[in-house]
Amino acid sequence: MSVIAVGSAKASPGATSLSVGLGLSWEAITGRRAVLVEADSDGGVLAARFGLALTPSLVEFSGTTRHELTINRLEASSQLLAGQLPALVAPGCGETTALVLDSMATRLADGLGRLDDIDAVVDIGRVRSHSPAAELVDRCDLLVLVAQPQFEHLVPLVHQARRVASRDIPTALVCVGDRPYPPTEMAKASQLDLLGIMAHEPRVIQALRGGLPANRRHCRLLLWRTLGELVQRIHYRLQSPATGHAAA
Repeated sequence: MSVIAVGSAKASPGATSLSVGLGLSWEAITGRRAVLVEADSDGGVLAARFGLALTPSLVEFSGTTRHELTINRLEASSQLLAGQLPALVAPGCGETTALVLDSMATRLADGLGRLDDIDAVVDIGRVRSHSPAAELVDRCDLLVLVAQPQFEHLVPLVHQARRVASRDIPTALVCVGDRPYPPTEMAKASQLDLLGIMAHEPRVIQALRGGLPANRRHCRLLLWRTLGELVQRIHYRLQSPATGHAAA
């Protein structure tokens, strides 16, 4: 299994939308199943945004991690997002989510890393050194930092990129949109590899709610095309012998 952590250095850059988009596109591109894990210590938003139930969630799943984590246990605590993607949602209350992650993040990271037949996209929200989700970042195969190409996002991105580099965490950059600041300049300043750009869509949540289109013509729409390209690049990077903890 590969564990891809998706997070940001600043609030609301599109990390959750990217996580959902990667998860929905993953199997069609790679041929491997995916699960989306919401591990944002500020509280979950998946249930509210995508019309999912409040339970089961990380709270119920935390009891199962005392035993060996299996695909069956993971899927039993997940809900189908857009009718396609198994999603393990976090409680909307940040305090509750932080408490749950504080008690289970290490076991969750270990368990996800041992699963062979499914890959995990983990939405960790803002990347913080003392976050309860830090263990998931430390043990992931790839950390994808998400940023909008704006000057106000550049300083926190550079700071966070230096911090994760000092901890030898495999990290790459995805920009949401390509204006007004060139994504290549964001990558150069942060010294991160630019995986690509997710198209900025004003109605991205509505588009993701519908799931990956079955019609190939609709899959050519800019949002889905950019997500597919990002999945391809992430998958290729994970297969590289020089990339990821699993390859080390």
